[in-house]
Amino acid sequence: MGDPRKLRKKYTPPKHPWDSERLAEEKKLVDSFGLKNKKEIWRADSAIRKLRYLARGLVGIPINQRKGEEEKLLGKLQKLGLLKESSTLDDALSLKTEDLLARRLQTLVWRKGLAATLTQARQFITHGHISVNKRRVDAPGVIISNEEESAIDWYGKPMAIVKKVEVVPVVPEKKEEKKEEKPKEEKKPKAKRAPRKPKKKMAEMKEIKEELEGTEEIPEVGEGLNAG
Repeated sequence: MGDPRKLRKKYTPPKHPWDSERLAEEKKLVDSFGLKNKKEIWRADSAIRKLRYLARGLVGIPINQRKGEEEKLLGKLQKLGLLKESSTLDDALSLKTEDLLARRLQTLVWRKGLAATLTQARQFITHGHISVNKRRVDAPGVIISNEEESAIDWYGKPMAIVKKVEVVPVVPEKKEEKKEEKPKEEKKPKAKRAPRKPKKKMAEMKEIKEELEGTEEIPEVGEGLNAG
């Protein structure tokens, strides 16, 4: 069976995961290239950093000694479509992540008009409808060279491309109705309440009190017995 190979990451995650500026840039790249997740950005960024590292190492070497290595590196970058024929090491040092993402199969399928959107291009590739050099390719992240770009085509029967039409809902205009202002009613002064009439019970109590005051005082029990 042989020794099992050791799988290693092909990317290095960012050192500061919660940097707001970097998060905003990554979100733009995900939207503009139709990526599945940010690992695809980190993978492309790691590859570009390696290429810039090689170019930086050649800059410090004398021209006579680095001529062969420089031609190999520039030839490789030109073959991948990252640089033009008249490019130099300075152009290799100025490579960006977007340059490599633009050479992905998903992006090129969309640019060639084989799909209406980047999401649809990814779907066609993963479902096995796209071929490169008449060979089925189901990986949307494959880097395509200049020679292979012209060989991108359908695998088998072409798929029907239906472009989505954005339907804008028509909102009827609301007519502003003028509210009629009602005339303010003048407040009438409150009428003063008449004094309350004394109740019958109160009048009867007063009469009984007056009668008791008019009667003579009743002698105590002890005084009557002593007189007898």
